[in-house]
Amino acid sequence: MDSKKVTYIWEAVVNNIARKVAEEPMEDIPQHVIDEERGDMIRQLRKEQAQMEMYDDPYLNWSGHR
Repeated sequence: MDSKKVTYIWEAVVNNIARKVAEEPMEDIPQHVIDEERGDMIRQLRKEQAQMEMYDDPYLNWSGHR
């Protein structure tokens, strides 16, 4: 099977799954799952922000003073 055909089929399957998940009603998801996901997102954003602040700080970024 051609790799382009495999890629096309794989993308179709993934898009179909993504569409089904996106169309699921939100009220079926328990609140603790929503809260946990939001907490994970906040922690990730804080980590990324701290890394960017360190990268932008000339004193903390001693590896090349970019």
